[in-house]
Amino acid sequence: MSHLDLFTAHRRLLFELAYRMLGSVAASEDIVQETWLRWQRQEVRSIDSPKAWLVATATRLAIDHLRSAQHTREDYYGIWLPEPVIDTRTRSPDESAALADSLTMAFMLMLERLTPDERAVFLLREVFDYDYVDIAAIVEKSEAACRQIVSRAKARFGRETSPPTPPSPRAERIVQQFIEATTSGEVHELVALLSDDAVLYSDGGGRVRAAGRPIHTADRISRFFVGVRRRYAEIANCAFRFARVNGRPGALMTGDNRPINAYTFEFDGDRIRAIYLVRNPDKLRHLMDGAN
Repeated sequence: MSHLDLFTAHRRLLFELAYRMLGSVAASEDIVQETWLRWQRQEVRSIDSPKAWLVATATRLAIDHLRSAQHTREDYYGIWLPEPVIDTRTRSPDESAALADSLTMAFMLMLERLTPDERAVFLLREVFDYDYVDIAAIVEKSEAACRQIVSRAKARFGRETSPPTPPSPRAERIVQQFIEATTSGEVHELVALLSDDAVLYSDGGGRVRAAGRPIHTADRISRFFVGVRRRYAEIANCAFRFARVNGRPGALMTGDNRPINAYTFEFDGDRIRAIYLVRNPDKLRHLMDGAN
């Protein structure tokens, strides 16, 4: 196979890994592109496993990127959420449940508590099912050290590493009801859709208005959405549509020919227990291009 064919066969995997490492679509594409440039300079016949070489290269590039971006993350205004990805693909049966679950906002926020090296080890083992011997070679640590990283992460996260409860068959209808209630401004209808201990996380990045801290309880969340409803009335051609955002039922709000908000939800039975709202226009720009 040619350089291009071998790379193309693993390109999606490289993006999936880089995105979970970085939480940025643009930065992940940059990692994939840099991996391709380096791959072109290799003599394929001298490489035992092209897949292993590509994954190792992309992982190391992602670790370096995270280290260099650490101060930017620390200085980020308000709540940091990953750039949303709209999933239009139908996943094949052989794709692991761990891969789908690791795309959620909740999982990726959990990863933010790990160092770049720890994140790489945890993802390679728990999501991409790599052997410790291979992980050790990629991150240039001992197998024992890698095992310890995973063990400590599991202990630190506790129940958070358990697979999230899958959305009920009614999830799409609940999202549609949320859209309708948000649009109409009916507080009681919004409250009825939320669990009592629901939480809203909103990311404006200092570019647009957003709550600087999580908003707790159904009543406060409902009043937040009713309060911002007036501003949406001023946006030309404002519209909501259902979308799968980061592997979960969600919604995309558009207006003025651009994406304005991306929502994704976690459920407790038939009620919403967490809302992740991305408003930072820098994190929505890729959605205009139909990327990923």
